[in-house]
Amino acid sequence: MILSLSLPRVGAQMRQGTIHKLIAKVGDELRPGVPLLEVRVDLGAAKAQDCPPLFFFRVIATERGFLRSWNVSQAAVLAVGSALGVATTESGENPEGPAARTLRITSVAIQIDPLSR
Repeated sequence: MILSLSLPRVGAQMRQGTIHKLIAKVGDELRPGVPLLEVRVDLGAAKAQDCPPLFFFRVIATERGFLRSWNVSQAAVLAVGSALGVATTESGENPEGPAARTLRITSVAIQIDPLSR
């Protein structure tokens, strides 16, 4: 079965996110708990502030599958619901064609040292 990956909404004010880091590689086996990517979100974009609240979230798979492609790159700015990539439930499955549904994922807030790169 072909599964799509899309940018989840991690807060009521979230309109978009920036890809901070792609963790999973094309061809990786996905299992529950495997991190896929990190996203930077400005949850204060709805109102003017001197220091906007930036949050980082790690998107994590919650079901088995195989990552077949990424449609994004690091530093890409995407709207909520944008396509991130494609996964399949079987390793040898053809990833071409429409997705049957989205890959089940969850997200957790993480702390990133702003001075590290």
